[in-house]
Amino acid sequence: MTTSSKKDYWIIGSLLFLSLIPAIAGIIRFHQVMTGNGYTIENQRFFNDPIPVLTHIFSVVFFSILGAFQFAPGFRKKHIIWHKISGRFLVLVGVVSALSGLWLTLVYPKVPTDGNWLFGIRLVVGIWMFICIFVGFIFILKRNISKHSHWMIRGYAIGMGAGTQVFTHLPWFIIVGGDPSGVPRDLMMGAGWFINFVFAEWIIRKKNS
Repeated sequence: MTTSSKKDYWIIGSLLFLSLIPAIAGIIRFHQVMTGNGYTIENQRFFNDPIPVLTHIFSVVFFSILGAFQFAPGFRKKHIIWHKISGRFLVLVGVVSALSGLWLTLVYPKVPTDGNWLFGIRLVVGIWMFICIFVGFIFILKRNISKHSHWMIRGYAIGMGAGTQVFTHLPWFIIVGGDPSGVPRDLMMGAGWFINFVFAEWIIRKKNS
């Protein structure tokens, strides 16, 4: 196995692993809503108005899985036609993911465990993800591959925040136990997106060096 192949396997494998838990959680939520099982006071908003959350789940799952293959350089060069075709679909589901996430934030009733900060954080994250994907799409139309790559990395990193949030919540689950609420939950949720934001900027600067 060449060094390039090893790098591709590492990138694809890591991103798919990061996608795994949110994807499983989304599939479980999808099954609950479709079958009517698992109804509680906390998640009744999903059953009362299922279309937005089902749209969000569908778009996020495809965005995270397809994106894992977009950023492996060797795989991308070897499958350039696939990269272009799937990339168009990735832009579509990425935009749908960002907009549906904003819809969930603005329209759905506030979750009791959410603190006051999380509403604003989610708005910033959703808007930023939409901007990143839109700008990345504009740059590919202008054939500016480098800038396109940078902005799509940013958009994908933010979209993968749910995967990183599994790890930012892990110390709480181990040490405190139970589900966090209020400010601790807000900080752990925000930390997932912030870590991905910083990592994306580090990757971009590393590519430019």
